[in-house]
Amino acid sequence: MLEKAGYTVCGLARSVPEALVLIAREKPELALVDIQLSGDSSGIELAQVLNERNIAFIYVSANSNHEVLMQAKATQPYGFIVKPFREKDLLVTLEIALYRHENGLETAVKKEEQLRLGLLSVIQTKDSVQEKMLSIAKALQAFLSFDYLVACTTSATVPTNFMSYLRIGFDEYQYIGMPEFEVITRRTREEIANLEPTHTHDEPRSFFVGEAFEQMLVKHPVRRLIAETFSLASMFLLPMTLSDGSCYYFTFFSRKEDAYSSAQITLLERLSNPLRAAMQDMMETDQQSHHNLDTAAQLAKQKKNEPRLAAAHFEGIIGRSHLLLNVFDNVTHVAPVDTSVLILGESGTGKERLAHCVHELSPRRSQPFVRVNCAALPFNLIESELFGHEKGAFTGAVERRIGKFEKADKGTIFLDEIGEMPPELQAKLLRVLQEKEIDRIGGNDPVKIDVRVVAATNRDLEKEVAAGRFRLDLFYRLNIFPVTLPPLRERRDDIPLLISHFITIYNHKADKAVKGISKKGLNEALNYHWPGNIRELENLVERAVLVCGGDELNRLEIPNYDNHGFIVTEEGGAFKSIDENERDHILEALRKCRGKVWGPDGAAELLGLPPTTLHSKMKRFGIRRNTGS
Repeated sequence: MLEKAGYTVCGLARSVPEALVLIAREKPELALVDIQLSGDSSGIELAQVLNERNIAFIYVSANSNHEVLMQAKATQPYGFIVKPFREKDLLVTLEIALYRHENGLETAVKKEEQLRLGLLSVIQTKDSVQEKMLSIAKALQAFLSFDYLVACTTSATVPTNFMSYLRIGFDEYQYIGMPEFEVITRRTREEIANLEPTHTHDEPRSFFVGEAFEQMLVKHPVRRLIAETFSLASMFLLPMTLSDGSCYYFTFFSRKEDAYSSAQITLLERLSNPLRAAMQDMMETDQQSHHNLDTAAQLAKQKKNEPRLAAAHFEGIIGRSHLLLNVFDNVTHVAPVDTSVLILGESGTGKERLAHCVHELSPRRSQPFVRVNCAALPFNLIESELFGHEKGAFTGAVERRIGKFEKADKGTIFLDEIGEMPPELQAKLLRVLQEKEIDRIGGNDPVKIDVRVVAATNRDLEKEVAAGRFRLDLFYRLNIFPVTLPPLRERRDDIPLLISHFITIYNHKADKAVKGISKKGLNEALNYHWPGNIRELENLVERAVLVCGGDELNRLEIPNYDNHGFIVTEEGGAFKSIDENERDHILEALRKCRGKVWGPDGAAELLGLPPTTLHSKMKRFGIRRNTGS
């Protein structure tokens, strides 16, 4: 099949040792890897070597065992083909894998250079130790995304030279030294030391996700304390040996359960020299200044006058929830390169605004940004709207028309509601993406274009593909870098910020002086389900400001729903929502376990949940661990 399609097959190996010899000799662009191989090692173990050598790979296997598939997924393959398969399936998967690998390498190279320059710039500054550490942390954020970072040397009892940073905004971090950490955790330094009386000095670079994270926390009570305090779900450990033989530890924590992978270990091995140089410079700065790291001033005060990059880079997108910050991180990664971006999310979550941010953060920012709503285009005119037509091409074509793609040349085209595009247009769009040229209706010659495509949809495109309504090859071509915007109900902490933002906007438009919303009104907004997301919130704030006769909004005119989005009726009231039932179930488990969350006979074990997941749910439902209420 491959040779017939024009590929060069450089060899066949039946075991991992054979494959390693072949890879070293032939240096293939891509490998097809069966999971079950001869010998003791599997294709999953081979995949780790392929990742280290930047060789794209696709799994070809008849094994559909869930556990095996999860292990395979963790190696981040470029595709997965289940036997038996058709020739078309193979060729489409290969084409997409090579395209993804090429674009992924471009992104990786630019990111590595960005990190190297960021670390070298630390050495050139005369900042304080805390400022240099923050600069190092910011440089690493693009590669090891974290919500909480601990940096310290170690002793036999408790970490020394302890610095930590809690991410509170896109480019905002709160400094937490040991005194602050004692206050937040309500434990003294001695109590923290007694939690973990010994410390392992030779821990390697490693990451902990899922069950491995849970097992690690059992062995390290201090890390468990950190995870409980800040609702964290995965960890990456980065030890750094300095020239004097001392070891410095970076411990990255994330609220995402799958934030870290082996690929990051490989990357940091390549960048260990500039990172070590930056750390060495920071330690020398510390020795010269004789500052005790534990008594550093709050980072927020140090950085009070710095520009807020979140506002500059993501103008009009309001929020600080970790889900939104993850979106910002993803956009800053992909924006500088020409990779296609697929923005997913419910209606009203701000997909168009995010698409504009991708354009503004790219080298194409000075070129056109053209928006196309695929759902709003008339069916009989959609091809003309996108690709244009020549004079006389059809009845009513009285002059040449330039299509949206040509108007977006050298810039970005945003295809909103791409899931609504008719199947016949999907095929033509795929050709445009592959060939980088369009055909005007009635035209004789193709027109070359240079356009970056950002698409968005509120549909589940995988389900659309399964139902035959969306082309598989187009889906994979667009889905190279998906970004999912969370619904408003999953980022309730941002609701007060959004209300304040919209009040400011509509005060100006309506010449009002509303200062805020009442506590009762805010609580009602926080408990509402927001099926219409940010768009619904904005509309309700606009209405409330217009009719407000004082300097405070009493409430928003939220529809007659209960706290979780169910309509309340006169006959018997509302049923309990899933959230309410889940909250009651957790409370009952906590009472049965006498408030114990972690460990044997704890509520997490009783409910069959990872402790960090249970802790996150308790926080979301407002359940306080000490009272179980």
